[in-house]
Amino acid sequence: MNDTERDDYLRKPNTAVLATVDPKGRAHAVPVWYLWTGSVFEIIGGEHSAKMRHIDLNGRAALCIDDRGPRPFHITAEGPCELKGPATRKWRLALHTHYRGRVTAEQVVADDGHIGQRFLVLTPERWYGWSSGHAPTATES
Repeated sequence: MNDTERDDYLRKPNTAVLATVDPKGRAHAVPVWYLWTGSVFEIIGGEHSAKMRHIDLNGRAALCIDDRGPRPFHITAEGPCELKGPATRKWRLALHTHYRGRVTAEQVVADDGHIGQRFLVLTPERWYGWSSGHAPTATES
């Protein structure tokens, strides 16, 4: 998969798994929604959630996005993370539109969906992955 194919895949509404490390060195992995900007992942989370506390403590994470279709593969990005401020209405609307469509997104945001959440930014330093032999192109998955 070249960079263009990777970016096309990452711009799809995939659920990913974010892995962090707690203060005792134990792994913590949770499913997350994200927006891929082409250079960073923006990920929503509860202000006092475990993942946010771990990022605050360690400043690093890994994000795994996988496809379990007929030609399974995964892409993992690992790197430094920065905690950002509140997930604004505009940002929440963009995230929910990406995953659920505009009409549902507007309803969720109007009902204060994800209000009180914040977001983190993961900047990939290292990419790695696995493929069963052929990762799907943008039109296949």
